[in-house]
Parts: sequence; structure tokens; C-alpha cells
Amino acid sequence: MRIAVSGKGGSGKTTISGTLARLAARRLGKVLAVDGDPNPNLAQTIGVKAPDKWPLVPRDLLTTVEENGEKRAVLAKPIDEVIAEYSMRGPDGVQLLSMGEVDHAGEG
Repeated sequence: MRIAVSGKGGSGKTTISGTLARLAARRLGKVLAVDGDPNPNLAQTIGVKAPDKWPLVPRDLLTTVEENGEKRAVLAKPIDEVIAEYSMRGPDGVQLLSMGEVDHAGEG
């Protein structure tokens, strides 16, 4: 199952996502939560204590391939390796991947 949450800023997306991830992990035993927000706060909502150095997923992890005349993005590594290398374990069996953050305004 895949669930994506989007919407207007300040509408509670992060709170709902963190709560949903923890409840799903309690019932299913394993959940991968991906924080794609340029101002990542999902870790705090899930209950992951942020380390001094967060293992952010590098931008060059995606490559482009062309198949049948169409281009598509694919991971440069198997997803299990990405999770093992860049995720953080949270409570209730949630694994968290943070896609990165903006260093300064105008960069994202």
C-alpha cells in the first residue's frame, strides 16, 4: 500500500502523516515514511530523535533511463540499500527517509 499526503501549508499534513505511519506500523509491523518536504519535520512527529548529522538521501540517487522512447527516473541503488544506508528507525517499526532540505531561500 502507498499513501501520499499533500495540501496547503499549515493544514496538518505532517501531523496526519506521522500519526498514520505509526498506527499503520503498529498494525502492519513495518512502514517506510518518506519526508519530501523542504522543511522536514516528519521525524519529530514520528518520534525520531534527530541526530547531529541526518542521513539525507542524495539528489544523485535517481538516474534517467530511456525505454521505448520514453524517459523515466529510476533509483541508482536497490531500494533495500537506500533504506539501509539513509533511513532512521523510529518507534513502532517506522523507518524514515528524509529527502533533504533547502540550504537557503531560493535554492529549492
